[in-house]
Amino acid sequence: MSRSRTVGEERSFVLQVGALFGVDVRPSRVFVWGGNDRGSRRIVPLGRSPKTMVIPRRRRQFRAGPVEVTLLGNPLVTLGQAGVTALRAARKERRALPPFNP
Repeated sequence: MSRSRTVGEERSFVLQVGALFGVDVRPSRVFVWGGNDRGSRRIVPLGRSPKTMVIPRRRRQFRAGPVEVTLLGNPLVTLGQAGVTALRAARKERRALPPFNP
């Protein structure tokens, strides 16, 4: 585990489940990929511009069997910000839909 601190990057919560899949959750977007190959990832924008962290944070990495978790910043804050941003984007999209009349 590196003791250096990172600044100028967006906070993130990365989960890699062995060779099955991986997901990188950030407050502005989510990256999803199959297997170990991040090159074939899909990006799901959450509707907000990325904001980089100004305060230096340590990148932390945890491993439990085939599961690997990498954190930059507080994971509760990261997941909370991503959840609020996703809900706001979904609400905005729902309002833009025409009413359903069967």
